[in-house]
Amino acid sequence: MKKNHSMFNRRGFIKRGLLFVPGVFYIPKFGSNPIVVELFNRDGSEVIHIPRGGLNAASVIKARTFSSVVDNRIQLSNSNFARLWSSDLGTSWTTLRLACRISMTLTGADLTSTPRFSYGVCSGTSNIYMDATTTHWYGLLSIESAWYYYTNGYAFGYGGTHPQPTKRITTTNTSGSSWNVTPRAVNSTTENRSVLFLDITKGSPNFTGKIFCRNGDTTGDVTLATYLAQAVLSSPTVTNHTMSSDVTLAIDEATNGYFNAVNIAWNRSDALMEISDIAVVRLA
Repeated sequence: MKKNHSMFNRRGFIKRGLLFVPGVFYIPKFGSNPIVVELFNRDGSEVIHIPRGGLNAASVIKARTFSSVVDNRIQLSNSNFARLWSSDLGTSWTTLRLACRISMTLTGADLTSTPRFSYGVCSGTSNIYMDATTTHWYGLLSIESAWYYYTNGYAFGYGGTHPQPTKRITTTNTSGSSWNVTPRAVNSTTENRSVLFLDITKGSPNFTGKIFCRNGDTTGDVTLATYLAQAVLSSPTVTNHTMSSDVTLAIDEATNGYFNAVNIAWNRSDALMEISDIAVVRLA
């Protein structure tokens, strides 16, 4: 079936349920190399896991309404979420972007006792990040023992050690050097969504990761139109957001499992993480 190139434009998305209508859209970009964008919709193939080890909170669907427009999110409460992407996107990509808009509920105080946010990709959906054992996961991991609270949101740390690219195999985490930025998430009860992009470029043996995020305490909403326009650009530009440096980490998909799914996890139930408009973009 011929792909409809005109379907991908700033106004051409229909939002239903949790995420976007599923599909893959091909846009000529960077010469003969297409960008492939896959946007997910909530259906029976989605996997929402309740963590093991006595934890009983789970991911839910949370509707927020701003300016008469409903924004349905995944709300993570000591839980994680995984979703396979289609074979159209596959595992033969060179550079992949995991994209979302992100916000949080606030407690009014710093988050202590080692909050852990895990934002990345995994091999399959049977054994994902917060399960007793993990097949193969790679992504952003927050590592500081406390998150800084400011009037309208949280910084993913106190600025001493930024998040790190990390892989998890069975029960072992291995991290690279820290990125040079600390993402922020703003109050989810207000119209203040931030963008979070994780760009992954394959190499042998090292994969290269970088993040694009809000990197200051200034608030402001990233609209859906801006998000969609920037998600497909190799060098995105969003007000109050910045791109990190590149950091490498050795990854062996052939031995440990090829990445074919999104997997996002959050280990707290006091301040809840809310994820909107998840997309996977094959940039190369």
